[in-house]
Amino acid sequence: LQIGGSDQWGNITSGIDLTRRFNQKQVFGMTVPLITKSDGTKFGKTEGGAVWLDPKKTSPYKFYQFWINTADADVYRFLKFFTFMSIE
Repeated sequence: LQIGGSDQWGNITSGIDLTRRFNQKQVFGMTVPLITKSDGTKFGKTEGGAVWLDPKKTSPYKFYQFWINTADADVYRFLKFFTFMSIE
């Protein structure tokens, strides 16, 4: 199963075709809607907005700074997407 954002559909189908040819097995792809920020830009590493859980990729300080500097308009949505916390 190959999973990616909806903007990666072409890459996913190419990967599926390649895997099927080499392994002769059934392979599936799934896309999920992109997460966007309140200004409409994509949330992700391409836009310099990636935050990693691995401290080798994002230091604890940068991790904290990323979330503390998140636009107020995005906080509620991001809490729903990225945590199990209750908003109440």
